[in-house]
Amino acid sequence: MRRFDPGLIIATLLLASFGLLAIYSSGGSYYFLRQLIFLPIAVGAAAAAVLVPRRILYGLAEPIYGLAVLMLLAVLIAGTGPGSHRWFVLGPVYIQPSEFAKLATVLLLAKHLSYKRTIGLNFRDLAVPVAIVAVPALLVMVEPDLSTSLVFAALLAAMLYGQGMRPLHILLLFSPALSFAAGFSLYTWIPFFVVLGIILLIRSGVEKTLIGLAVSAAFGLLSPVVLSSLKGYQRARIISFVAPWFDPHGISWNAIQSQIAIGSGRLIGKGLLQGSQKRLGFLPNRHTDFVFSALGEELGLVGCLMLLGLFYWLLRRMLMAARQSGDSTGSLLCVGFAAIVGYQMFVNIGMLLGILPITGIALPFLSYGGSSLLLNFILVGLVLNVVSRPE
Repeated sequence: MRRFDPGLIIATLLLASFGLLAIYSSGGSYYFLRQLIFLPIAVGAAAAAVLVPRRILYGLAEPIYGLAVLMLLAVLIAGTGPGSHRWFVLGPVYIQPSEFAKLATVLLLAKHLSYKRTIGLNFRDLAVPVAIVAVPALLVMVEPDLSTSLVFAALLAAMLYGQGMRPLHILLLFSPALSFAAGFSLYTWIPFFVVLGIILLIRSGVEKTLIGLAVSAAFGLLSPVVLSSLKGYQRARIISFVAPWFDPHGISWNAIQSQIAIGSGRLIGKGLLQGSQKRLGFLPNRHTDFVFSALGEELGLVGCLMLLGLFYWLLRRMLMAARQSGDSTGSLLCVGFAAIVGYQMFVNIGMLLGILPITGIALPFLSYGGSSLLLNFILVGLVLNVVSRPE
């Protein structure tokens, strides 16, 4: 008997409606109409995702993943973008292969992990899952698109946890990468190192703690070396996060203007189309990466809380679908999809509030972009598939 989750459908449609409203208010009718054209295509793709038999989908996991990798290789050769190779341009349509790669990676990873009853911190259990994620992540990093490449790490951690890997083992697996990321500043690296040491000492004993800290320290010390080799705009984003008022009219302009826009909205906002930061051009990329800042200015704290409530409801329904599914692969799909949406939401809003570095990552369902909208609706469609078609 088929079941549907009206709560998941309603949350998705309300978020998409919020997105259209925000794009019209911040970007004007041109971007609004382009996004509106993509919406029925995305809804149709979600409907197709609901109807496709999952056995067929699982059987195609390897070819779909292979196609995604080929697209990522092709975009490095023939792609375009400002200082990068991220999109294929087909007339007026821009296609971003990294969005398709997220879906393909979750599909193959879910299929592989579902064969394992337990996952331990050892080469035999982790070699294939890490390789599945590492290939597209590295190709996306080469574009270069560091912020999107980190999505793959987030979905790997979530899906390993969903398959029963212990949180401590997940922390140990990712501690070198976390130490490397924190190592760009002593203000972030020292607290991370202390917290990691305390956790390991409590849970693992002195010997394993020393080994874990030594490995993490080695990766943390690589950060200054890598920082010197980054592109100028990438270094600027890191510096603006560590010291936002060091250059308020230069590298920190975007972060500061974002926080001013959100703060100026106060409780109920200035009203739709009334945002001064947006209208006067202070707020950059206001219909894409900074769409939440535009909404914060015009709808205030109340509007932001409504939006966060919708995201919470959406993620909750996705995780409930994972828990209730009798299909282990389908359950892992839901966990992976929730990780993609949740991670991008957290990073996008976090960077606009100043708690994370500024990165070029879209806010799901709200930021302008056809590829992102299409992916998000397909993810929801596949979750509905898991809910409505028990296999």
